[in-house]
Amino acid sequence: MSVNEQIEAEFTQLIARELKQWQKQTGVKSLHHEVAIRVPSGAANLEVCSDALTIDGATGLAFGNIQRRIECHPQGWSMFVRANVKVRVSIPVANRAMKRGELVSRSDLDWQSITLRSSDRNLATRIDEIVGRQVIRGLRRHKAIQVQSLSAPQWVNIGDKVIIEARSDGFYANMQGEALESGGEGQAIRVKNLSSGKVITAYPTAKGRVATQF
Repeated sequence: MSVNEQIEAEFTQLIARELKQWQKQTGVKSLHHEVAIRVPSGAANLEVCSDALTIDGATGLAFGNIQRRIECHPQGWSMFVRANVKVRVSIPVANRAMKRGELVSRSDLDWQSITLRSSDRNLATRIDEIVGRQVIRGLRRHKAIQVQSLSAPQWVNIGDKVIIEARSDGFYANMQGEALESGGEGQAIRVKNLSSGKVITAYPTAKGRVATQF
């Protein structure tokens, strides 16, 4: 085995492991990748490493044009090596262009196999990450959806029956309520306490649950 072959083999294996880990974390249904390693010409003059190479880990998802530092400690050499990684994944995408302010429903989404671009980071890869959210940056048809293009989950809708949780200095109570407004995490909404009839301000904390301070 030559130095070039050693670098190509170990670098390719590392990229495959990183992509597999990302697939596991995100729940992407299918992932295919191609790797083209570009080893500097000077590597041909080096001695094959007698141990496993040390390769810098990824700071993000490994696709597009990447560069890593590769070292051989026993033989005392190191270099930067470039690679072009093409990744194709099956993920939910909008089946039509969607404008800011629209709410995403299940019927707005299709599963599609797409090739990721270098700018495709922090992707929404699960249907439940997308449905019910509001578009805050326009979505393009059949393009990867980035998490920052969507609002926080819409946990409460107008008319929903909710649990109102009240906390104050170690005191805790919950009661039945009805949402008079829709809202997601961190949004103040009006909620009617069904026991007292009083309308209060509360903050959604989960699906069907809101919190308030007394």
